[in-house]
Amino acid sequence: MKFESAPDGEPGLFVCNHSAIRGPVMITLDFDRPHANWVINCAMDRSKCESYAFHDVLNGNCVKAKSFYRFLAKLVRLLLPPLLENVDTVPVYHDRRIAETFRQSVDRLENGRDIIVFGESPRKYSEYVNELQRGFVDLGKYYYSHTGKRLKYYPVYVERRNRVIAIGKPIEYDPDIPIKEQRELVCEALQEGMDRMARGLKKHRPVPFLKERWYGAYGKYTDDFEGYWRMIESGDMGGK
Repeated sequence: MKFESAPDGEPGLFVCNHSAIRGPVMITLDFDRPHANWVINCAMDRSKCESYAFHDVLNGNCVKAKSFYRFLAKLVRLLLPPLLENVDTVPVYHDRRIAETFRQSVDRLENGRDIIVFGESPRKYSEYVNELQRGFVDLGKYYYSHTGKRLKYYPVYVERRNRVIAIGKPIEYDPDIPIKEQRELVCEALQEGMDRMARGLKKHRPVPFLKERWYGAYGKYTDDFEGYWRMIESGDMGGK
């Protein structure tokens, strides 16, 4: 791993670019600190994984003939949940159950494990990274209320070709700043840090979070990512 400044002994929240599937794979294999990954609950729930695979993994609405993609989604449903059960994961919800996500995350942090979040949204920030969703910042407030400790958020940029995990300078949760304002401050610092590290690495071709075809088929969700996950949870896999 490549550090701008080495993390201290306290566990933290590491926010990473997704780089399609490459980010989660590299973090699982090469991130050498004890950690747990935030994973969308649909990927872990066998009753919802097929719809998740069809839309979010295969982008099934991008094709006219969907039957083959539905078949592939069934295979993913059989393979992915058992795979995730063999690594330390925290399910992420987009409803009131987010409190359970925070509870499990605090438990991991108190036991010395970092939390890894792949928090990009569909909105583009630069050629290297998308804008971040804001909700993960609230973990700092939850953690502080339970432990009195200030959580540190670290920007992380993964680059597969040269097998680099770059970790930047953190920004610390500040209980004196209102959470709405703090979401913006933290995410802007992390986005800037990820983009800066990407530009400082050996020249490489960035792998986007979402393929361009996603915007053609799912573009209406660009500013409604919560709606996107609700659509997936509904089990809707389109027409013929």
